[in-house]
Amino acid sequence: MVVVWNKKRESAPVQSIEQQRLVADIRKAEHERSVAEWRFHYALGEDQVDYAIYCLEAAEKKLSMLHKQAKWHWNNVSVIKESEGAG
Repeated sequence: MVVVWNKKRESAPVQSIEQQRLVADIRKAEHERSVAEWRFHYALGEDQVDYAIYCLEAAEKKLSMLHKQAKWHWNNVSVIKESEGAG
């Protein structure tokens, strides 16, 4: 079986090192949140539940902060690129 690709490969926009770092940090934070959620679901005693809630809240806050940082960074990078292109 021969597969022929007719479409030209479009190059993805190059991400800056900062953007790559943010993406990696967000993926790590998402993993940490899923671990914290698992910890909450399988907590056995009152102390474990309290600790699991603490970890889950911290993981959600970290993820929220990273999302805000990424949103700000992507919006500002696009504005800077537009202003450089106009000038």
